[in-house]
Amino acid sequence: MQAFYIVVCLSFGMAKVLYVRGFNDKLHEELDDQARKEGIPAASILENAFEEWLKNKQSLPTRHFLVLYADDQSLQNFMKKVTELNEDDWFNVTIGPESHAGVKYLKKHGWYDATISPYAQGIKNPEKYSSKVFDNVRKVSANKQTCVIGFITEDIAHHHSVEKASKIEGIYDSKNVGGIMFCPYDMRKISNFNFINMFEIFEKHERIFVLKNNEINEININKINCAKLFL
Repeated sequence: MQAFYIVVCLSFGMAKVLYVRGFNDKLHEELDDQARKEGIPAASILENAFEEWLKNKQSLPTRHFLVLYADDQSLQNFMKKVTELNEDDWFNVTIGPESHAGVKYLKKHGWYDATISPYAQGIKNPEKYSSKVFDNVRKVSANKQTCVIGFITEDIAHHHSVEKASKIEGIYDSKNVGGIMFCPYDMRKISNFNFINMFEIFEKHERIFVLKNNEINEININKINCAKLFL
């Protein structure tokens, strides 16, 4: 690992020195080799990569992360870590039934509860109710980077259907709140879903985490060609 400088040419003809710490040596060499082959500055490749990354961030303002937890203690350990990491930079929001242990824990530790009362009555019409709740999240977050731990999707999946819960994820996206939405699901209840249901949940989330005790494990699901089974 090493640190080095790159020069990025700005549109108005001047150059700016960008200091990058911890850039991988092997990746640095490959970048230089590719730049020489194409006859362009390495800075141009990096600048293009930065622009593409920013464009993707803008087109996908909300990242949806699925969190599968083994028990209440595993969930609490996770919530504690998230709270400690983002308390200064994010607006923290929770959504869900007030009886849920996760909602109780987060409210106790300063998270804003954006759930609209009466929850039990509202959730009977999940699309309409969720839209109102998400409008409330957008209002109270006031365009700040927002971290949501929402137990509402899990609740809708169990009391209505996975299809309904997936639709709720889309409604949240339409509000352009931005930031991250963690959607915890209790693995003890997932046995009620069939295999197809589970894949529908997976496909709606960009990343999938499994919590056990104090560990956070990430699951990656990739489609492959059958021919690759023997490679």
